[in-house]
Amino acid sequence: MKYQIAQFSTVGARAVNEDRVGIAERKNAVLLAVADGLGGHSGGELAAQTVVDTVTRLFRGVRQTRLADPFAFLVLTLLKAHHAVIARAQAHVPPLEARTTCVVCMVQEGYAYWAHVGDSRLYHFRGARLLKRTEDHTTIEELRRDGVINEAEMAQHPGKSYLLQSLGGGGEPRISLGEETALARGDTLLLCTDGLWEGLSAEEIAGFLAVPKLEDGLDEMLHTAETRMGPTCDNVTVACLRWEDRTATGLPLRGPIAAQVDPDLVWRKAAARVAAKRRATEAEPASGDQRETIAERIQALEDYLRQFEPKG
Repeated sequence: MKYQIAQFSTVGARAVNEDRVGIAERKNAVLLAVADGLGGHSGGELAAQTVVDTVTRLFRGVRQTRLADPFAFLVLTLLKAHHAVIARAQAHVPPLEARTTCVVCMVQEGYAYWAHVGDSRLYHFRGARLLKRTEDHTTIEELRRDGVINEAEMAQHPGKSYLLQSLGGGGEPRISLGEETALARGDTLLLCTDGLWEGLSAEEIAGFLAVPKLEDGLDEMLHTAETRMGPTCDNVTVACLRWEDRTATGLPLRGPIAAQVDPDLVWRKAAARVAAKRRATEAEPASGDQRETIAERIQALEDYLRQFEPKG
């Protein structure tokens, strides 16, 4: 695979940087992750760092050369990260209410797969044209979809910081998936926190990416966002990939998919798969109506993730 990658993060006008970014590479795949710890909750930095550490660690730990179901892997790793945030926050003295947004993207053999929770975004550009962007889990995104406000008004709306979903905290997150997307030579995938899209439009972002070296464009882009937002500038963090190989010629693994994921259903499927392997030597599992403990569900998830490792 031929591609450029780059990442930047700046504190903006805030006292601390609660954003985190990570990129992990393998022979035929690369994963990018961006997380934005919630400043209104204690432990935003811890939450964002835990999520990025978890998803990159699990990605590096997969020994199989090719993931047969990238979407399942992304969903399960985000669920694993969600529970890791809860565990670390509860173990802290005193306990923290740690939450974060996250967007994660994996490129494998010329196809891109992404998932997100909250208002950290992914943009997919082809040249100067925006092909897709993720839809935020916010009230103002719902207003935009209903035609009450437009894209430009979202960045300045007083309710822009009200999130409907996050990782960490009470309840299970609702995870959104993109579509399995074949990349063409020159396509650019940009992952960012809200500090960027509050300051720059998609058209402006595309202009900064239209340079031979991604690092140069991202550096200038973050500087411009900081300057424009001035004393109100949030942390600004980006991870970017430009595809420089030929368009993928292999068949897609899944075909088009764009959906909200029911985490409880994913957990049940993971637990059922593990239980099926145990039935030969153990007693029948408890009724499906009985909810597992967090520890049991995490163990089921870890067992399920081992399906991505080779046999023997």
